[in-house]
Amino acid sequence: MNIIENIELKRNEILPELYEWVETFDWEFDEDNELTMKSYNDVFSLVQKFENSQCDENDYINILFHIKQINYNEIKINL
Repeated sequence: MNIIENIELKRNEILPELYEWVETFDWEFDEDNELTMKSYNDVFSLVQKFENSQCDENDYINILFHIKQINYNEIKINL
């Protein structure tokens, strides 16, 4: 089974974790110490694409990246 199929099989487990993860990008500051919503908006958009089954291969690569970040200190999503 490839990673895309595995992500799809665990969609119901992954989606809530990704939405929670999006919130970690709220109130982020850029290199000029200005409040930015770019990262939040980018990740939120990715999660919405996943929820609505509109992902391409690059989106799945990005989702996998975020899953690895979510799992950094504690495994929350097993793939």
